[in-house]
Amino acid sequence: MRLELLMPLWAIIPLFGAMLALCVVLLVRRPRQRLAWVRRALMVLLLLVVALRPVTPLETEQTERMNANVFFVVDRTGSMNAEDYDGDQPRLEGVKADMDRVMGMTEGSRYSIIAFDSTATSQLPLTTDAGAARAWVDTLTTESTAYSQGSNVDRPLTTLLTEISEAKREDPESSVLVYFLSDGENTDGEESEPFSQAAGFVDGGAVLGYGTAEGGPMKAQGGETDGEYIQDADGQQALSMIDEGQLETIAGQLGVPYLHRTDPEEPIEGTMEGITLRPVPTESSRDVASFDDWYWVASIPLAALLIWELGELTYRLPRRLDRHDLRGAQR
Repeated sequence: MRLELLMPLWAIIPLFGAMLALCVVLLVRRPRQRLAWVRRALMVLLLLVVALRPVTPLETEQTERMNANVFFVVDRTGSMNAEDYDGDQPRLEGVKADMDRVMGMTEGSRYSIIAFDSTATSQLPLTTDAGAARAWVDTLTTESTAYSQGSNVDRPLTTLLTEISEAKREDPESSVLVYFLSDGENTDGEESEPFSQAAGFVDGGAVLGYGTAEGGPMKAQGGETDGEYIQDADGQQALSMIDEGQLETIAGQLGVPYLHRTDPEEPIEGTMEGITLRPVPTESSRDVASFDDWYWVASIPLAALLIWELGELTYRLPRRLDRHDLRGAQR
């Protein structure tokens, strides 16, 4: 058994020493309240056990991962609600299916998710926790229509550059795979910054495009019109069309293939050419400390004593107030 302190030792010693000393002094000086101060001293000691956190170490577990860092760059703009994927499904359904497929292809790798709409944010830092990535995929939605400020496919470029350059610097032996999932539609009227500046850090991946040239109608997300089809200026259903030219340009700049995705059963081919996944060397594996906690053994009597203390206070407080009122009336 060993201790996993919840507080630094330099804080534990004076804090609990002072509380225990106070209980002992009042225990001696107030003999009529001896039981109460014994109870409080026991509470301090039990709380000390919780703060010291006794544990029993278990056998050390070693985690092994594959030599790939996979970055998903996901379009969450309103047009990704357009219903022209695999018939009349929202494009986001294709994104979810393909992200799950890529994680199946790269099982054991580290994953990161960058999402973009009116802004770009890192939604999931690099992690071996595929469960966290899949949980994010399961809850994926587009931004609220009311807060949309126009879209541009270059929104995530700065965030992507920062993350993949850090991954290359910290983990140079692993491949960087970038999967850019979007319909390629720009609505802010601005030219897109080139992704070629990120190409030097990218070893594989793909640009995956969603939507059709004919376009699909979109339902509003959030607000008073939630679930209603968005209308254009003429009062007709607004349509969103895929911009394959834009997506092919991004793919060329990154040096990865472009794939038009229309069916969840379609294979994702050519996205890992030249990439061989293998476990990282054993010496690079990370030891994970695991142990059984025992502080809960002290927390049970501590809770019982705390309930006793609160009961005593609840019982004594009205009596003290009554005495105070009586003395005031006598004066």
